[in-house]
Amino acid sequence: MIPLVLMAGFLGAGKTRFLTEAVPLLAAHGVRPRIILNDFENATIDAARLGALDALVTPLNGECVCCGSLRELLQTLYDVPPDPGSVMLIEANGATETDELLGHLTTDRKLSHFTLPLQLTVVDAARWQKRWWHNGLERAQVSTATHVYLNWTHKLSGARLAEVQQSLREVNARAAFVGTPLYVQQLADLVHAVRDDATRGGRVTGAEARASYEQAKHTHPFGSVSLPMPAAVSRAAFEQFVRALPQSVVRAKGLVRFADDPGPMYVWHRVPGRQTLRLDQSWPHADAQPTALFIGVDMPVAKLVLAIDALRV
Repeated sequence: MIPLVLMAGFLGAGKTRFLTEAVPLLAAHGVRPRIILNDFENATIDAARLGALDALVTPLNGECVCCGSLRELLQTLYDVPPDPGSVMLIEANGATETDELLGHLTTDRKLSHFTLPLQLTVVDAARWQKRWWHNGLERAQVSTATHVYLNWTHKLSGARLAEVQQSLREVNARAAFVGTPLYVQQLADLVHAVRDDATRGGRVTGAEARASYEQAKHTHPFGSVSLPMPAAVSRAAFEQFVRALPQSVVRAKGLVRFADDPGPMYVWHRVPGRQTLRLDQSWPHADAQPTALFIGVDMPVAKLVLAIDALRV
């Protein structure tokens, strides 16, 4: 199995700079780096720069891999052969919406030769939350991270650095702050730990969750759980259920019917950063059933099961 790492960060944060430091260190640990580099126009330029460092680099020019270039990204990942001893690093462009992309990387069953994704977000410490109307996107890229790398810290005073670190912890208290050598060592350890592992892990079905709460644990930071919903639920109770979802759930969606009008079925979404519920009427297949899909980091599966049970009317 191959560790899968999504590298995020706003435009100019220093993602490629981080890779130029990390690739030689990975090689020194006996790890073969594979890199998918997504950028609007100059992916081939950065790819050539990284390729000179003895890394297998695939450039993806065009739109963000979370939307316009998603199909090309997934096909590239599908085509990667089993390669124990390697790591796959996806450098997403600076406008990427990470929660959307993680949803695909976590639930796509064709990616079974990869681990569930880690996410390293590179942050330009000198410009953190100084991007005007783009501040929300920068926070969102941090909110889903498992690890954070602070770049350009030499430009900051001690007081400003402490302020930035505190602000990042408020956005995402779970993420670990790492330097390049530490993160490379952790990746190398993961490469060796999963090289002979054929199970992706982290995906839990409703039946498994109900069979044993104690066994419904994630063996990897990111995981997903798909749980059956009641045939019809109270609209008010469901809205409260969505508002009360824990912060560790970074993406939530599914199908739902409401008891006051059980005919139509709706696709529901919990929009990251908002308390409001989005509903879109759907025309699903005849065998489609109400369901809930959650994606997140160390999610409390047992509590999610109990919360759904409480919706039964």
